[in-house]
Amino acid sequence: MLTLRTSRTRTRALIGTAVLPLAALATVTACGDEKAGSTSVGGAPITGVHWTVQSVTVDGKATKAPGSAYLEFVSDERVRGNYGCNHFDAAARVTGDSVDLGKSKRTMMLCEDKGVRAFEDTLSRALADKNTVKRADGRNDRLTLTRANGDTVTLAEQRDAALAGTKWNVTSLSSEDTTRSLPKAAQGRAGLVFGKDGHVSARLGCNQGRAKATVKDGHITFGPLTSTRMGCIGAAGEVEKAMLDVLKNKAAYEIQGKGLTLTKPDGSGIGLTAADSTPGR
Repeated sequence: MLTLRTSRTRTRALIGTAVLPLAALATVTACGDEKAGSTSVGGAPITGVHWTVQSVTVDGKATKAPGSAYLEFVSDERVRGNYGCNHFDAAARVTGDSVDLGKSKRTMMLCEDKGVRAFEDTLSRALADKNTVKRADGRNDRLTLTRANGDTVTLAEQRDAALAGTKWNVTSLSSEDTTRSLPKAAQGRAGLVFGKDGHVSARLGCNQGRAKATVKDGHITFGPLTSTRMGCIGAAGEVEKAMLDVLKNKAAYEIQGKGLTLTKPDGSGIGLTAADSTPGR
């Protein structure tokens, strides 16, 4: 089992940062969901809160974040999150006015969207230095992380969307080491709605379907899917095949803010976003 340790020797650059598959990072996460105390800024806690990355400002230029980018201050010695495509889990030193990330573990997904790749580089560089933490505009649900050179990461508190009753739109497809946005021709055509009756309704790309969905211990077990049988080719067909693969049996699920991931044991899966949330570009 991989273990993160805080060291007096801090890793400042991402060169040499450990990389690992998402499944291995999940093991790291499972090993330590400790919340050692509650670090506060401006009298309100920042630990145990899902902080969505809104933007990063470098050299005076602000770049809007992808909807999947977030930070979570797990404790005053650990921070985890998503750079926009890849997840990370880092040793840290978090105080009431600063955050200093140390050596980190990160996934090594090949992100096909060039804009997301560029944002990942920008955010990871910003977080590889010590940042001053402040409440933005005096609001408890906004934070700014500011480097000594003035570069700023803006964060907003985001409550996790409910699994049941939310309209989830499929926004990305992933294999063990690659994630990519849906082809334009298939965007808006695929999604899931989990009902409180223990079933899921699915828009598959071309066809519509329904199946039993049993949620337990971070996994969803899907029953046999009944669906229409229209022929489906091209981009929509590709998305439909990926969805059918996920809905065959059992998948791990995770909700972070407005994002939902369903992952098969082989590491492939789909990413979904709550319908009232549009991922940034």
